[in-house]
Amino acid sequence: MDVSPSPNPVPVSSRGAIQSSVLWGILGAALLTANVVHIVTRSWEASFFQTSYATIYYPTDVPTILEWHEREGGIEAELNWNQTPDGWVILKDGEPHTSNDGPYPFFPEIEDDITWADYIAIPQPEGIGKPLEITLRFIPTEYWENLGLPRPDSYLILTDEVHGRFKQYPVSEWIDDYSYLEDDQLAEIDRILADEVGIEESDGTLRKLEKLTVHFRDTLGTRCRGNPHHDDRWRDPFVIYQNMRSGEGQGYCTQHAQIFLLFANRAGLSTRLVVCARTKGNNFIYSGHSWIETWVPEQGRWAWGDPSFAFVYATNTKGELLNSIDIAALRKQSAWAGVTTRLYKDWATPDVPGEESTFVDVPFPDVVKVVQDQFVTSGIYKWRRPPNVEDLRSNYLLLFKNWEFFWGNLERYYFKPPLAIANYPTDGNRTYYIRHLLLWSFVASLFGFGLSLLKSRKKT
Repeated sequence: MDVSPSPNPVPVSSRGAIQSSVLWGILGAALLTANVVHIVTRSWEASFFQTSYATIYYPTDVPTILEWHEREGGIEAELNWNQTPDGWVILKDGEPHTSNDGPYPFFPEIEDDITWADYIAIPQPEGIGKPLEITLRFIPTEYWENLGLPRPDSYLILTDEVHGRFKQYPVSEWIDDYSYLEDDQLAEIDRILADEVGIEESDGTLRKLEKLTVHFRDTLGTRCRGNPHHDDRWRDPFVIYQNMRSGEGQGYCTQHAQIFLLFANRAGLSTRLVVCARTKGNNFIYSGHSWIETWVPEQGRWAWGDPSFAFVYATNTKGELLNSIDIAALRKQSAWAGVTTRLYKDWATPDVPGEESTFVDVPFPDVVKVVQDQFVTSGIYKWRRPPNVEDLRSNYLLLFKNWEFFWGNLERYYFKPPLAIANYPTDGNRTYYIRHLLLWSFVASLFGFGLSLLKSRKKT
């Protein structure tokens, strides 16, 4: 019997490399399948990353006091701020007191005066940002010793300024540049803003919001309120606006908020989308609602507004603009005394006093129904980052309709989940970690597969 070896036998080491490639390929396919299954079986309430009030409402555009540091002769406030002041002018009880160079304000101690004093730290050059208001008291060691309490020199500080270390974003984090729209679309939006809305550079933030509200309420009217076309899930907001204006399309609150967001951002207003609902799986238990928040630099605050009901903003008894979670807290306690909303009076609010098609300031309890119905204690509030495209829920074939819609949802799914606030625990953060584990495991398997192929080629 001829037992001579076959010609060109595959070396044992090469067979091992090939087997290794096959195993890596199987692992990669399994992990890819796991990623896809996790995407299509996700629940709505797991499609966000739960965060805090501080992260949502205190951007790096206003100074945050990270820590206080004792320096020779006083204390210094370390700040997190996307501005770098040349220095600070310090007022004490309304009078000029001292000044210092550098990015952080310095408050000198006054050993012969241990009473409370009000300080205002004004960043320089003046106008670069809001002053910091602090009430401060220096207590020397001798004071404590006289009380029989051995303590070092101490400072007591009272302030409403933002204070602490937490995750922060600039306002620009939330703003879409709409680079995926065509140049002729952007030009038409700019024309509408100038010729029809009447936006002028001299307009303040709140005035621009009023003009935009008038435009959408008068131009779109009641005929545009209704079921959106299923393709509006993936269409860009300008196409949705054109269809609504022509009478071919309708929209829920989400579509109305989307188009308001588009025109507001293009008009120079830093505006973001807020979505609230309580769901189970991919099905809404109740309808949910969408609205907007606009950064108002005049106050350094995010302001709630609801284009679907012509609410421009709301203020408290001090005239401060209220954000969404402020309003949710007021709703929980029915604490509406002194809360006022700026409203465009039209067909949606015929019983509100005032002339038709004018802006009126209304006590919030008179028009609070939408908040009472939607800002429920079990609500999950989501802040969606750009691009300004809808969240995908169940019809995954829509991913193949539009590249921006596809990439926007994929990026949101893995890297930019909507940030959220909820009163009750959710699975959002845990699910997000699982997504990353599956994703990077798949990437590692691809690397292993490629490396094993390279080794098998070298050995053959």
